[in-house]
Amino acid sequence: MMKEEKQIGELFGLRQNEIANIVGVSQGLWSMHAIGRRLLPTRAYLRLAKMILFEEQQKNNPPAVRQLQPEERKHWEDKLNLNQITQHNIMKKLREHQEKYEPARKGLELLAFVTDESQAADFVADEMEKRRKDKFFPVVKARLEGVIERNSLHLQEQYELKLQVLQFEEKCLKEKLSF
Repeated sequence: MMKEEKQIGELFGLRQNEIANIVGVSQGLWSMHAIGRRLLPTRAYLRLAKMILFEEQQKNNPPAVRQLQPEERKHWEDKLNLNQITQHNIMKKLREHQEKYEPARKGLELLAFVTDESQAADFVADEMEKRRKDKFFPVVKARLEGVIERNSLHLQEQYELKLQVLQFEEKCLKEKLSF
């Protein structure tokens, strides 16, 4: 009988004392019924039967799609707006990193080309210019490497991943609001 009571409690989502109150018996009598020591009064059995019948009908007829309450709708709309703002900010940051990374990468390639031994004669006219460029090129190279490091592909990938998560969340929020 205890299993039956537990099943009834799970079926209705109620505690033992709540079921006892609804069927109109004391908690002690319900407990005795649950362990098989006492029978319920007829009136209590009828109420219990109606509750079980109602629950069975609910299983067969799923509830209609419920409409969101105004405060619930506002909550989800606010969450959607915040999501869209966050998406915009992340897209902006991603674009900024991409715009800084690409020119720095091209600059490093050009610097490697200019400092290549086979091209040095075309870009250095005399020994004075060579010494000046020997001091200048490492500074430029360090600056470009710093830009690349601060705007790395790894960082861009992290922003892209965050953006994808936010886009999926936006899709879920829109589905929630469409009900």
